[in-house]
Amino acid sequence: MQERREIQRTLRGMQQEMRENPDEFLQADPTALLDYLKKSDSVIMNVKQTVEAAIDSRGLVIAADLSARRVQRLTSGTAANGVDVDEFVSKCISYMRHGGGIDNDEAVELSSTQRRRRQPNRGAIGNDDDDEVGDDGDMENWAHLGRFAIIPYIRRPALPGFLMGPLSIEKKARKTAVRSAPFKISNLREVRPEEVRAEDLKKSDKNDLTAICLKIYAQLEKFQEYAQNKVEDQLQQLDDNLSDDEQKRKADEIMNEYALRDTGGIDLMRFVVNPRSFAQTVENMFYVSFLIREGKVELQFDDKNLPAIAPMKLDLQEENANSRHAAMRHQAIMSIDMGIWRDIIDAFEIKESIMPHREEEESTGGPGAQGWYS
Repeated sequence: MQERREIQRTLRGMQQEMRENPDEFLQADPTALLDYLKKSDSVIMNVKQTVEAAIDSRGLVIAADLSARRVQRLTSGTAANGVDVDEFVSKCISYMRHGGGIDNDEAVELSSTQRRRRQPNRGAIGNDDDDEVGDDGDMENWAHLGRFAIIPYIRRPALPGFLMGPLSIEKKARKTAVRSAPFKISNLREVRPEEVRAEDLKKSDKNDLTAICLKIYAQLEKFQEYAQNKVEDQLQQLDDNLSDDEQKRKADEIMNEYALRDTGGIDLMRFVVNPRSFAQTVENMFYVSFLIREGKVELQFDDKNLPAIAPMKLDLQEENANSRHAAMRHQAIMSIDMGIWRDIIDAFEIKESIMPHREEEESTGGPGAQGWYS
């Protein structure tokens, strides 16, 4: 009980310090915020009760609010409520007029007016070239601004249209109530049930998460059986006169050829990584995580500490689903970007993904008659 009280007293004291001395946390150097987070991490290791976790969460809310205010103060400049829009636009216009982002004055991307504006003696006393040099569309050349100022600093990978998220929904139209005429028996019309076609069912199953996960589970089960049979056949054909080290090396080469690990499972990286599409690699990891969460696929690590996945047997799935003492499930967050994706492809020498590549449907264009991206 004394330990619990000490933890709560420490957390409340840290939060009180943030409330009483906010200026220290709003400085340009984030030393105070980093110190608070490190101290909070050391204290949270001993937290065992919900009350203590709730107190710590309130501290994180205060720290996040101070961090947001600090960022706003750093980006405010001379304006009171944020970035000075007039100054920002004027700098953008100057950037476009002088062809910013291009070091070579003789580059073909520069227009004739942009080259003349770059002349060192332009703007000197007695020089009246300002009236002769026209805008020629350069003052609002937003394509130049996007190409040389925005695109080089975009870290988001280019992804296809199926990851648009909220943009893929249909625009909701406001329905107006229409007053109907009095009900009459003579106005009754025959209404038939809606006809469901096979194409509609096929289209609806295409984006069904459960159906996609079941297909991936079947692919994993089929490939594991194929790989195990192939490896077993080739191991039986090895020469018995080879030394133990040579036999082990040959066995590792055969198992690596079929992406089979010593746990009996399939190499996770070789199964989910698609060398032709970064977006489908992220999708494959998403689908496999659902199979692991549902207890249909198990994740193990071999003697080289590499992850491997294998389908669970039906009797074990039912036992885990019905048993109160089923294995504890742990959740983790994985991050992957284009650089890590390329490094995995090079390290594992992935030429073709085990999970088949899915052809992407071409988008028909922008908003349709029924709404956005309909």
